[in-house]
Amino acid sequence: MAVMDYVTPVTKIKQSLSFDMKELYKMCQSWMKERGYKIEEAEYAESGAGEGRQKTHFLWKCEKKMDPYTKVIIEMKLLADTANVIIEQDEKKKTVQEGNVSISIGGYIEKDIEDDWALKVKTGIDRFFRELYDKFGKGQKFEEYEGKLKKDLDAVIYDIKTYLKMHRYD
Repeated sequence: MAVMDYVTPVTKIKQSLSFDMKELYKMCQSWMKERGYKIEEAEYAESGAGEGRQKTHFLWKCEKKMDPYTKVIIEMKLLADTANVIIEQDEKKKTVQEGNVSISIGGYIEKDIEDDWALKVKTGIDRFFRELYDKFGKGQKFEEYEGKLKKDLDAVIYDIKTYLKMHRYD
């Protein structure tokens, strides 16, 4: 079983605004793909909440394999409680969503992704050797991967905040 090392606490972005959900979804998707992350959509749901309101929820697990032993993962969860509104932009009518959006983003490094060092014996000697390998054999690489993951997390958080500020329809 792979070992997960969390790099930073989960960051939440919460805003109440008018925005285009499809554009936000596409922006996040293209951001991850441009940086080499493979997106696994673990959950996606849309449901009517009554009175013309809609709840949208999705959870992404975005993976980037760094080497045969290690991959970095960004998890993104979006919750939105919105209502469709029609606005006029450039003399054209457009339907956008107005309401609350909450995005949680966190990241971690997954080691031993191939289960090469899995606990196969009850003594735990394999785990001890894996810990030695992680500390002395791959220690500098893990620090490098952690730095890259932190940069990606900071960048995606900044880009989403900027996107939400720039693409408001208030």
